[in-house]
Amino acid sequence: MEITNQTVCLVTGASSGIGRALALRLAEQGARVAIVARREEQLRTVAGEIEARGGRALALPCDVTSREEFEGAVERTIGHFGRLDLLVNNAGRGNFAFIEDTPEEQIESIFRVNVFSLWYGTAPAIRQMRRQGSGHIINIASMAGKIGFPANAAYVAAKHATVGFTRALRTELAGTGIEATVVCPAGVTTDWALATEGGPIVELFGYESARGAEIARERGAEPPPGLPLLSPGEIAEAIIGVIAEPQPELYTHPGSEQMARRYELDQKEFERAYEPFHLANREGYEKLKG
Repeated sequence: MEITNQTVCLVTGASSGIGRALALRLAEQGARVAIVARREEQLRTVAGEIEARGGRALALPCDVTSREEFEGAVERTIGHFGRLDLLVNNAGRGNFAFIEDTPEEQIESIFRVNVFSLWYGTAPAIRQMRRQGSGHIINIASMAGKIGFPANAAYVAAKHATVGFTRALRTELAGTGIEATVVCPAGVTTDWALATEGGPIVELFGYESARGAEIARERGAEPPPGLPLLSPGEIAEAIIGVIAEPQPELYTHPGSEQMARRYELDQKEFERAYEPFHLANREGYEKLKG
């Protein structure tokens, strides 16, 4: 899809992080951008930034976990701009708990924001895109949608569901002219690890990294290479690329696709290599949760 001043986009989770960066990048290309998030004041600020960069903005304060609100936001976008070319389901949140400690309300909350919302926004978007005969739906998952990680199983399961949802969506869109892509970022410099349900998980990540490398060396093993930490702007730029040249899955970080393939080819060997970090994660979790 070529982004022009006639292109209409809707981006969720647009008040910060990847969503904000992508909305601004779309605006730089002249797109008309509807932005959705719960934090109205921050949303209004982003709308102002979009206008300053040459785009047209529509700020829609909305809780994507409410079907009525999210469907309403999609319909308001179509009513305001007359069409919808791109839907980016970016809103999401992680959790911090081992499986045995995860309360039911946390499981439900994580699935509502990361998974249930996909149905709420995509269904009305598809109806409009079918009328147009074109469109693109992009769902932001994570490397957690490809690989298992400890201490946030609800999030890992939800992002695996995001990958599955997008794969099923593509089969239903065959022959319609509508594209669907799932994006799988690794670490990004946002406040994600500070806003996880169950408390901030960022300290555990730091402990796991240092202690995991130490355990690996104690075992006489070389720690496996990690993935670089990228900025929201770098992720947004990668997404702009997949809008121009659609593909089913987008890996944003150097080395991340190869990591996912290794996991798929030999999960047992992959887990063996990363076991020092999994052990360090458990050790750190017990210290932090005490």
